[in-house]
Amino acid sequence: MSKRKPPGPEAFGKLLAWLDPDRDKGAEKYHKIHLRLVRVFAAKGCAEAEDLADETLNVVASRIDWLVENYIGDPALYFYGVARHIYQEWLKSKRPLPTPLPLPDNTEIEERCDCLERCLKKVITSEEAQMVVRYHEGDGQARIANRKKMAEELGISLNALRIRICHIQARLRPCVEECMRERGR
Repeated sequence: MSKRKPPGPEAFGKLLAWLDPDRDKGAEKYHKIHLRLVRVFAAKGCAEAEDLADETLNVVASRIDWLVENYIGDPALYFYGVARHIYQEWLKSKRPLPTPLPLPDNTEIEERCDCLERCLKKVITSEEAQMVVRYHEGDGQARIANRKKMAEELGISLNALRIRICHIQARLRPCVEECMRERGR
């Protein structure tokens, strides 16, 4: 997250005037907003709550000329909106970059597919094999629609179809695992 420089005396004076025409009341509102921002950031578990509150105030001060001309409403609400964005920036800067997953070993995938094909022929009936293959066809909405159609064709509920497939897969799994062990995987 980038640090923005604090406002100069002129911008700070405009900010206080924007908060309240009476400079003392403006300073009081500024102080209250700062305290609220610190509390909000601290409540979100931010160890740098003071710094983020200062950063929020600096961002608002840097936009004071535009705000004086264009912003209508409670100035405190504008501060809280900016604070939300500052917090999101802070979160992004604190997240570690994900480590890329290793590429799968194609030979292992091919061996697993070979074992599955062998077990589809060996352990279950051809109708059950067709059902399992069809159950896993498609992606996203197409897969969902396919499964609904299968259940309708079989005259069973979608849940009953899931259970049936689960039982078939439970019979297939030991065969595939044994085949992979035989191949040293």
